[in-house]
Amino acid sequence: MLDATDFGVAHTMALVTADLYRQLGINVDLQAMDWGSVLGRRTKKDPVEKGGWSVFFGSLAGADALDPAVNFALRGNGEKAWFGWPTDPKIEELREQWIFAKDEAARKTLAAEIQKQAFETVPIVVVGQFAIPTAYRTTISGIVPAPVVVMWNAEKK
Repeated sequence: MLDATDFGVAHTMALVTADLYRQLGINVDLQAMDWGSVLGRRTKKDPVEKGGWSVFFGSLAGADALDPAVNFALRGNGEKAWFGWPTDPKIEELREQWIFAKDEAARKTLAAEIQKQAFETVPIVVVGQFAIPTAYRTTISGIVPAPVVVMWNAEKK
């Protein structure tokens, strides 16, 4: 289990998940490292004994998971998928149908089918949801509301 100790959200998820695994009787080798090392190591497809991994933690901004067209963590396209490289042709077929659906009712039905398939094949495990509160001085204007902090358009009053 890769634990990015300098990425607060991921580190917390790793500690809580490792504790839960242990309570469930699952052996855990929690590998503490910086986020940059996690980024490098998660690309390895080797077995755990040869430097590979079984679990890593990251996060998506809400916009990244908005719908099946953009949710890269909910893909099943194998070698082109997100780390872990899940292969699920059914999710990919449903995703394509969702993209080309003619109306919202069809998209809603297809989204439900995608979710059902994801619960069957588990390309990703969502362990929580969080918000990072952000405050700005009253002398700053032009802040763009966005799912991540952006500083374009910001200026001192």
